[in-house]
Amino acid sequence: MVNNRRGRPSGAPIARRLLLDAAHRHFDAGDLASISSRDLATEVGVSHTLVNYHFGSRNGLIAAAIALRAAPHDVIALSRDDDGRLDLERLAHGVLAVWEHPEHGARLADLARRLVSDSGASETIGDYLQSSVFDPLVDEVGRAHARRMATALIGFLFGRYVIALPIFTRLSTEEAGRLLFSMLR
Repeated sequence: MVNNRRGRPSGAPIARRLLLDAAHRHFDAGDLASISSRDLATEVGVSHTLVNYHFGSRNGLIAAAIALRAAPHDVIALSRDDDGRLDLERLAHGVLAVWEHPEHGARLADLARRLVSDSGASETIGDYLQSSVFDPLVDEVGRAHARRMATALIGFLFGRYVIALPIFTRLSTEEAGRLLFSMLR
């Protein structure tokens, strides 16, 4: 049944947090990409319309859940030196730390594989990465360098973690960090 009422959806303000918590549980279980927004809402006892209200769509909820678990903008923020400048070596190792994380790395790779085939989810994640990662990099290092960095990061992460190319997977974490750093400069 669809809620046809106009105006702000009824429900306590806690609904957003409940939905995110449920999305995190499913992220941890590895089935976030396959669960419907209706099922998530039912699981936490709220109307499925609150998914759209709080996140814009199911894909928006997925993007929010991922961002809180492995937020690229947080990795960038933690990669700054004492003067606030972006330290590219810290960035390279920070990105690797997220994807090599024993609990989240495999789930991120699995989720990335699933999202690649879902154009709506890919667009939502793409919009998030554009506004939260790429645009701030453009402001800091310029458009051309930011494009090179994005190409290096996406290519490296996709090659090492999503399709597991041996040329990347055979590298130790330290070797991978040095390679990624060299590509970001």
